[in-house]
Amino acid sequence: MATDNVLEIKNLHTYFYTDGGVIKAVDGVDVELRRGATLGIVGESGSGKSVTSLSVMGLLAGTKGKIADGEILLDGDDIVKLTKEQQRKLRGSKISMIFQEPMTSLNPVMKIGDQVAECVLQHEKISKKEALKKAEDMLRKTGVPRVEHMMKEYPFQLSGGMRQRVVIAIALACDPDLLICDEPTTALDVTIQAKILELIRSIQRERGISVIYITHDLGVVAKVADYVDVMYAGKIVETGTIDEIFYEPRHPYTWGLLSA
Repeated sequence: MATDNVLEIKNLHTYFYTDGGVIKAVDGVDVELRRGATLGIVGESGSGKSVTSLSVMGLLAGTKGKIADGEILLDGDDIVKLTKEQQRKLRGSKISMIFQEPMTSLNPVMKIGDQVAECVLQHEKISKKEALKKAEDMLRKTGVPRVEHMMKEYPFQLSGGMRQRVVIAIALACDPDLLICDEPTTALDVTIQAKILELIRSIQRERGISVIYITHDLGVVAKVADYVDVMYAGKIVETGTIDEIFYEPRHPYTWGLLSA
């Protein structure tokens, strides 16, 4: 069932069941993301931003975290109810994620070309040679220099900015509808940060992708987002457009973020 929103999160509760008790990391969150739009989710570390994105990606397996209640609707279908195998097929094809630190996101003993091609092979019925060609084309679109050489290199041989471009190429290799960027510029200097943000924005415009930025950096949000959700202690405490959040904030926590 198609809707105007590519993603709707309704009353999401994600809890971590630890020996010390239940931690309510996400405690009744509602989020809407329109097709082709960019949403910024901002808040300090521990506010529940990343756990919300991991819940959407279905990447809580292997942790003590569990979605206790709520719905995550992707194109109107509740992906919480899907099996692990169905969720795995969605990751990379319909939903992709750019993680904070590219060095830990990439396999250190696998060549760059193989890592990008692996995602394509997981979701498309094509040969290894065709997948490598698609990987090369995707890397070229991210502005990577000397692509033919980089395809045969390992992550440790690349700078932080180049590694982040590789992560972006992997995330976008299968044309997802939704891209989640979890602090995508944290480990980069300001100049490279601006280039990475512009790269994501240009690819978004070209492909009509919907994007969520998870960040504590309001400067990043001001550059890229159409509207913003402010998150505190597992809840969304304020929602608004860029102008509303920056010039007419209503919640004390939003004032605190802007002042920090």
